[in-house]
Amino acid sequence: MATAVSTSFERLERACHGLASALVLFGGFCLVVACALTVASIVGSVTIRPLPGEIELVEALCGLAVFAFLPFCQLKRGHVGVDILISAFGPKAMNWTQLIGDIVIAILIGLVTWRHAIGTMDKFGNGETTPLLLLPVWWGFAIALALLVANLLVCFYVIAADIRDIRRGKTIVAAMGAH
Repeated sequence: MATAVSTSFERLERACHGLASALVLFGGFCLVVACALTVASIVGSVTIRPLPGEIELVEALCGLAVFAFLPFCQLKRGHVGVDILISAFGPKAMNWTQLIGDIVIAILIGLVTWRHAIGTMDKFGNGETTPLLLLPVWWGFAIALALLVANLLVCFYVIAADIRDIRRGKTIVAAMGAH
């Protein structure tokens, strides 16, 4: 029975790492496209005319990139952590503070996801569009919502991994500078 649980957890681990890696690629793609649009607009403004609505697209792409990078940051424990006092109490205290911090981050991401879902429904309902290109605003909100849900899934996995490591007596490995 323990082998089946271990195997399923390992599959979950691989899935979360794959999801986070795919989202990093998506975020990187968004930034490359944003850079290309900016370059094309600058070249266009010097030669013929700038790209209309380029700023709208760059803003959306950069926002999506930030949301896409969050799951990888959580998975690698790259969020800010301060432990001036806790490090003196040893690895057990560090493990528990890491778990508590990961729970707090999951709660905060859950709240942001919930409020963003409400905002997405509002944007979808009111038909708001961008000023120049007249693109519906809700599409960017919907993609960001999917990225937030992915981040929430990774947060839950990280909490489960913390609990597993604490039960096994292992030290939770945090990113350089996180502890």
